[in-house]
Amino acid sequence: MSGGTDVTTGDRPSEMTETGLPLRRLRDVLDTYWIHVWTLLVFAFLYFPIVVLVVFSFEKGTYSTLPWSGFTVQWYAEMVTDQVLIDSATNSAIVAVFVTVIGTTLGTLGAISLVRYEFKLKSVYRSLIIAPMTVPGLILGVGLLMWFKYLGFSTDLKTVMIGQLVFVTPFVLITVSASLSGFDPHLEEAARDLGASRWQTYRRVTIPMLMPGIVSGAMFAFALSFDDFLIAFFTSGVKNTLPVYLWSRMNHGISPVINAISTVVLLFSIVLIVGSELLRRRNEL
Repeated sequence: MSGGTDVTTGDRPSEMTETGLPLRRLRDVLDTYWIHVWTLLVFAFLYFPIVVLVVFSFEKGTYSTLPWSGFTVQWYAEMVTDQVLIDSATNSAIVAVFVTVIGTTLGTLGAISLVRYEFKLKSVYRSLIIAPMTVPGLILGVGLLMWFKYLGFSTDLKTVMIGQLVFVTPFVLITVSASLSGFDPHLEEAARDLGASRWQTYRRVTIPMLMPGIVSGAMFAFALSFDDFLIAFFTSGVKNTLPVYLWSRMNHGISPVINAISTVVLLFSIVLIVGSELLRRRNEL
């Protein structure tokens, strides 16, 4: 019996082992590296369209298709000579600067009052300030347009500024509040004990300590305003901003010029976001 073959099972156990081994190895690999594979797929899904946009901004052909017909930077040169594009970008820059200055001022003052002081209906105040962040941009844009029409305002860049302030200011307030919550109030008390007035304390102690958070919030506000489409679309009237201009051009087809414009705006936005993040980390340190 010992030298014979097992008539009941034969070689099936070894065959099943050899057959199931690749599946077990695959399962072990997935158990170990599934988070890496999932992360890679997510990043590919998010950033592959952006990579395609940047790559085709250098496509020589008129249509963004493969295979390439050659490498060129002519679309960037054409972008610079497009006067309507320049006017739209200028409008976006003017609106963004105004919204950044006013929104940062209001957001900083609101953050100081929210974090440093106790008053009645404080929770209601906070909820009302944060509410525009939770309202869909489409609803906010339509509501602002109806409100401006009801008040008799003609839609132009001024209405775009007012509309963007509604949703930009809360972002600044949250950013500055995060910096203010880690601020040591004993520094202000020490300044007051040394004879500084309330204004001198704010100017020489509070504001400098909060400056990284304020600048970070300002950069965030500028990026939000410059890239805004929905509110600008409903409230700009005949004065196009850059996102609205891009949308109008895309109605006639996507050309490499649009890819070039989008690439430049993307790089500009990345610079602002990276600068904001660096200032935030510096503030945490």
